[in-house]
Amino acid sequence: MVVTGNLRKMKTVAAPSSGQTISYQMELTDVLEKQPSFEINSWVGQRVRWKYHGVVHCVVSGVEMESAYRMGMSKKAFFESPISCPSIINPELSTIHTGVSLRDREFEERYHNVPHVVYLSRTNKLKVGVTGFGREQFRWNDQGAVEAMTLCVTPYRQLAGEIEVALKAHLNDKTHWLGMLKDVQRDPEELLELKDHCFDLLGGAHSQYEPFFSDDDTIAAIHYPVEKYPVKIKSVKLATSPEGEGVLVGIKGQYLMFEDGRVLNVRAHEGARVTLEIG
Repeated sequence: MVVTGNLRKMKTVAAPSSGQTISYQMELTDVLEKQPSFEINSWVGQRVRWKYHGVVHCVVSGVEMESAYRMGMSKKAFFESPISCPSIINPELSTIHTGVSLRDREFEERYHNVPHVVYLSRTNKLKVGVTGFGREQFRWNDQGAVEAMTLCVTPYRQLAGEIEVALKAHLNDKTHWLGMLKDVQRDPEELLELKDHCFDLLGGAHSQYEPFFSDDDTIAAIHYPVEKYPVKIKSVKLATSPEGEGVLVGIKGQYLMFEDGRVLNVRAHEGARVTLEIG
């Protein structure tokens, strides 16, 4: 199998039942034109070759660049597009619930002025995060979490961000990618205990946030298509390693993991024009 196109972040499909492995799909575009996605769990155990064509096309405008400014975008797109507005990166900055938009009213009404979830997850360490209601599983998969649960459900994005900020003084809010790519051990009881502790940190039954506390204690256990975890990890950058190959031993988060410990962050290379050969 040989495919050529511009990289986009990998999509995931939830496991059909508890204890089973999630499925990954590779997403490519021809500049901006979406191409058919294809399942890539079957790549694990096979040799994968890549060739980077030395060009990145902005994921918003399609403009050709030597390298992306941030998030696969040109500098112009990054500072103008709604998909990179300040409230994407810092949810507490959203103002659309007050009637004021930051960049694009329609986009922000659709994606920010709707219910959001504050969650707890375990990537390598326990962390707090925010995502749109109904998108929790995809967010957890993208981050490489092995277990996660809902802490609060809010009516709009800013409030979820405000709760996250209140907890940042006590909890991690970032994923440490090196730790995430290890074989992380699960401890659901610790996650449940942390949820109770977070309620206390937020002020308990008398907190202004109490109406948004979730009583759903379901813990999602997430399993990835990994045959072997690397002992020593080395990140592959397409700009410095434009061609290469290796036996794929796993996929976790947004990373392709190779037998010799090299890993490729697909999302970090969004917009890059590549050719992939499998088998």
